[in-house]
Amino acid sequence: MQGIAGNPLALEITKYEPIIQGVPTEMIFSTRLIEKVRSGRHAVGFWINLSDPALSQIAGIAGFDWVMIDTEHNPLTEAEVQGHIYALGGFNTSCIVRVRANRQEHIKWVLDSGASGIIIPALTDYADALAAVRNSKYHPLGMRGYGPNRVSNFMTEQKNYNEMANRDVMLICQIELASAVEEVDKICGIPGIDGIWIGPTDLAQSLGHLGNPSHPDVQTAVTHIIDTANRHKMPWGIPTTNVEDFKKYASLGGTIMTIGSDSFILRTHLLRTIGELSK
Repeated sequence: MQGIAGNPLALEITKYEPIIQGVPTEMIFSTRLIEKVRSGRHAVGFWINLSDPALSQIAGIAGFDWVMIDTEHNPLTEAEVQGHIYALGGFNTSCIVRVRANRQEHIKWVLDSGASGIIIPALTDYADALAAVRNSKYHPLGMRGYGPNRVSNFMTEQKNYNEMANRDVMLICQIELASAVEEVDKICGIPGIDGIWIGPTDLAQSLGHLGNPSHPDVQTAVTHIIDTANRHKMPWGIPTTNVEDFKKYASLGGTIMTIGSDSFILRTHLLRTIGELSK
């Protein structure tokens, strides 16, 4: 059979071209979290510490709005993080990765792999927050290195991703050090920061109360962060372990909360099961 203009390959090119062109924009990465946050609705998140991407898939099946893959405190490899991102490809569940540190080498590959956003831990101060924007956003907001291969479906959606990246890829800065609390008012005013996440346990240590996030000093600092974020209309969140706490912070204006984690739920269930069998 003759191809177009005598080219035997033209039929195959014509056959496959619409498939390449037809990759839906919404499948680049999920914008579910940022859309809910922008509308002032709380989003339900799930914290993931373990490497198996099936855990993210199960969270997607369950209907969570977002998951947080924690690479700060867990030895997850780049390939394992990418596996979690890919596992959520069939779900409208945003994949947020807590990176190891506020450095380009920890941020670029995560966003280029298709994460819906990042949490930068242990922000120290206003200058560190400015660096977070510089590392995470493209020009004119920042200077994130350019190479979004996987997230743009290997550049078949490059134009769409370029338009979406600064607007829809979330930069969430974690306030968990006393020095950052002191400058939280200035931090909340920085263009390019999409949310604030509160870290009560490290904040407790920073304030001299290791292991006691319920200490009045810590709770006073948490309240200050919340009040400041609300005043700036800056979305904020905090980790929770139960529905009661989740609803409490939602009532205070929180929109970016996690409820439990894979390891917490597994440990709790196993201990309870063994305890019941031992009676």
